[in-house]
Amino acid sequence: MSTKKMRLRTRDQIDKRVPREIWEQILSHLYPSQLSRMSMVNKTLNMVISSLEVWPRMFYAAHGPKGQLRPLVRIPSFKSSYMMFMCASSLHVCEKCFGLTEYNADKAYKLPLPIPVLLPRRSTDAIKYVGERFDPTWTIRMCLSCRQRHISNLEEPVPRDVSKDRVDWYKLCKKYPCARQTPRLYRHNVSNIAIKEVDALNLMRQHFGGDIGIEASESSTEEYDEMTETRIRWYQLQE
Repeated sequence: MSTKKMRLRTRDQIDKRVPREIWEQILSHLYPSQLSRMSMVNKTLNMVISSLEVWPRMFYAAHGPKGQLRPLVRIPSFKSSYMMFMCASSLHVCEKCFGLTEYNADKAYKLPLPIPVLLPRRSTDAIKYVGERFDPTWTIRMCLSCRQRHISNLEEPVPRDVSKDRVDWYKLCKKYPCARQTPRLYRHNVSNIAIKEVDALNLMRQHFGGDIGIEASESSTEEYDEMTETRIRWYQLQE
């Protein structure tokens, strides 16, 4: 057998040569959405990832300690059913706190929405992030309260079209309709006090959980609900 073929075979089999405990330690540093991507690499990683404790823990956090979930007939491992169900309902589950957002929310910004996160350069006890700048290398779904806490430690860049000059309430609402839904901006409407546009943007970001929440502030949640119901029906058909 040629050296080239031996190298290829060794590289292909590396997932099987690494002990399961090592894989579990490595994978424990990833978010659920990253794990679901990793599970599609090959059968070995799928078996390891689908049996991780994070999936039943995520399920019970979202649905309560008495939540019931039957295993799928076509899936040999019981725990893999949790992974498939949580992936099916991921549009309504926060990846940070594992909280479940109920259906029929009046605004899309109240649902778990994808927000950029800084990824660690390498997995160590003292996690070191890639610089101090905003680096949207990955997005995870966070509920509104988690997004609000997240953006307090991660400053989003100010768009070029945002002015540092003061604007009145009418001009502000014309550019940002969601300003009417921001409590801390309401006093400017009552007292007719102008505010710097960049300051108003920061207040809206705090209230809606960043720019992604501002963009979703006027959106309907029906599409999210329908997509989640379709995914869960697909899951149920596998039983």
